[in-house]
Amino acid sequence: MSFLNPAVLFGLIAAAIPILLHFFNLRKLQIVDFSTLAFLKELQKTRIRRLKLTQLLLLLLRVMIVVCAVLAFARPTIPTSFPGLGTKAKSSVVIILDNSFSMELADERGVRLKQAKEAALKVIRSLSEGDEAAFIPMANLDDRRFTEFTRDFGALGEAVQNAPASYTTGKLESALRLASSVLGKSRNINQEIFIITDNQTNILTDDPGAQRDSTAIFPKSAALFVVPIGADSKAGENNISVDSLNVLTRIFESGKPVEVEARVRNSGTEDLKDVIVSLVMNGERVAQRTVNIPAGETRTVPIAAAAPEPARHSSSGALSSLVRCTVEVEGDVLEADNRRHFGFALPPKPRIAVIGTSEETTFLALALRAGNIASSLSVLPPEALSAMALNEVDAVMLVDIPRFSASDVSRLQAFVQDGGGVMIFGGSRTDAENYNATLLPALKFGQISASDYSLASSDAEFTAVEQAHPLFSGVFKGGNADSKRLVESPRFLKALPLKRETMTAQALIELPDGAFLAESKLGNGKALYCAAPPITGWSNFPVTGIFVPIVFRAASYLTASVSAASEAVVGQSVTVLLSGKLPKGSALSITDPANAVSVRQAAQTPSGALLSFEGGVQQPGVYAISTGADGKQGAIVHTLAVNPPSSESQMTTFNDDEITSALQGFVPEKDQIRIISDYRKTGMDTLRAGTGTELWRLFLLLAVFAAVAEMIIARRAVGAE
Repeated sequence: MSFLNPAVLFGLIAAAIPILLHFFNLRKLQIVDFSTLAFLKELQKTRIRRLKLTQLLLLLLRVMIVVCAVLAFARPTIPTSFPGLGTKAKSSVVIILDNSFSMELADERGVRLKQAKEAALKVIRSLSEGDEAAFIPMANLDDRRFTEFTRDFGALGEAVQNAPASYTTGKLESALRLASSVLGKSRNINQEIFIITDNQTNILTDDPGAQRDSTAIFPKSAALFVVPIGADSKAGENNISVDSLNVLTRIFESGKPVEVEARVRNSGTEDLKDVIVSLVMNGERVAQRTVNIPAGETRTVPIAAAAPEPARHSSSGALSSLVRCTVEVEGDVLEADNRRHFGFALPPKPRIAVIGTSEETTFLALALRAGNIASSLSVLPPEALSAMALNEVDAVMLVDIPRFSASDVSRLQAFVQDGGGVMIFGGSRTDAENYNATLLPALKFGQISASDYSLASSDAEFTAVEQAHPLFSGVFKGGNADSKRLVESPRFLKALPLKRETMTAQALIELPDGAFLAESKLGNGKALYCAAPPITGWSNFPVTGIFVPIVFRAASYLTASVSAASEAVVGQSVTVLLSGKLPKGSALSITDPANAVSVRQAAQTPSGALLSFEGGVQQPGVYAISTGADGKQGAIVHTLAVNPPSSESQMTTFNDDEITSALQGFVPEKDQIRIISDYRKTGMDTLRAGTGTELWRLFLLLAVFAAVAEMIIARRAVGAE
């Protein structure tokens, strides 16, 4: 037995008043014997004994009146039912509703989230006067509007009806701990927690190997009711989902292929044939594939399409270059996992300066102009380098510059660190000693030395090409992108390769005695070194099929941020590292999938600017991060693709025994957990009636009975005297 108003028990002290009065009336008086009354003594002994019994009974009844009245006001309760005089104890009820997106699955009884809401409303309708309730949406624990107890059951029911499906996974353990905190403020004896869920195993933890804190957090008086939704349905076994994407393309250009690998899962029990997988760009289906997926298995589906032209009709200059993409499968029982998002920004055409003699820059300039790859192309003589404003261009191509001054080296180094791109071609006028002492160490390349292949039995050729590098993405077909595969090579008479023993850069193309093409990263920018000039005197490189693609890709690669895209899961905190040219201290505009714009400030670090999304983002889709604010958006510097957790698509569920075992650690005793197999057939009033009884009416009735008995006995005692 417990008491809802234990402070009233101090009133039991009043039970001492009748006892004190009783003993006060029994104080000894002086006794005087009359000889004439001596014969009555024997007669009075019998009456005195009867009178003493009456006084003791009256004392007991008076004490009982006080005790029962005090106990009635203290509201004694017992955890079981007490038919007759007992009344059902007032209850504090917490409803935990699983609103993760797996509850959007439709079975033969309708959408499961709607079924769950019906069960929650049935619980609310079973509440009576004096009860109180709170509502916790399991997948939106930050929504605390109804986590405080209320007796406005109409408003509570409306909140349940309006609870949206969330793209995050419900966290049952966190919801139970929140419920425990809410129940800590309850003054009712009955504590009831209703867990309404589809019983997916991921509601306890996303990581099956994670250690869970299962310390009992509810008292013995609490009851956990589990209402499984869709437990007897097989609809979840027919689900198809796009679980993940691997975007193979690293440099995005209009009209060039965007290659993606999608992992598509068949969660059903039947093999599926000709499942249609589509690639959608900016709302338009641009490619599709069909695939056969055996039951319970996953298939990787490659799919590709050309990147579109920038959207010239866009009202925002920044968003005109944004391409929002999805890989989709046809609709099934759960629509929310039928697509997965990724995005990219088409880079603006770069401003390029080519510096070198007219003879040595002819092929290079022709290739760049023919491809219309640059927004502006300047061809300047070698002496122009020391005077040119590097901040007015995005990339500089240096062709056989004889020597570099300390000032030139310092300016080029700062240019690369700030996000610019530099491509260096060695040649016949190159002073190798000057290069090795100044420019190459500053840009972290290593050392070069001249190689003459004209005296060998055959001209030198490429010995390896690092096809996995983004510079060659989409250039070579038919090879394994993870291996170094030989390609059709130009033939070289001379070269100035980077020596392997001194090289600190990454070799992209190799010759027999060093690197023909190498990359170095410095700060926010990149630099490339090429061991031969773009002229025919040293090799046939400028007239081979590989020359133009390398020039085009180099121009795009040097001016684009390869890591300009990130992925995140809905609801999880994410920090984005922004590289490239960012004005220090400037605000950034965040454009969400609905094109609503917010402004944030990035934190500057030595490795770049960091933009944090604490608590994550709640809406799936592609977010664009661009420079500028106050409606003046600049260039897109990063895209963030946000997708729902793939674990929600895997319909692995608990059975009754498993969910009971999983919840057992949260309560002291196993029988506190009760499974409501079919809420439609279960009367919530009957179910909840046995959870506790208040006995105040019984004690009040006992107090009244004692008072009536005391009056009757006292009146008879007076009459008898």
